[in-house]
Amino acid sequence: MRAKVLFACLCLLLVSGCLPKNKDWTHPQMASPRKEDELFQVDSQFCEDKIGAQPTGDAREKALADCLTRLGWQRKE
Repeated sequence: MRAKVLFACLCLLLVSGCLPKNKDWTHPQMASPRKEDELFQVDSQFCEDKIGAQPTGDAREKALADCLTRLGWQRKE
């Protein structure tokens, strides 16, 4: 019985690592969730590079949100 519970927990742990990360942004022109995730990583990196290291805290979050919005991303409600 204990082995079955441990096996079930191990399976859940492995599967949870394969699930996509939950993000607060969506792109209305992207139909495929996989392509949307790839584009989000590319656009996020672009915005991080554009912002640089200077802004911190809320100012950084606002600058990142502004950049993603200009690229067509919308916040999920």
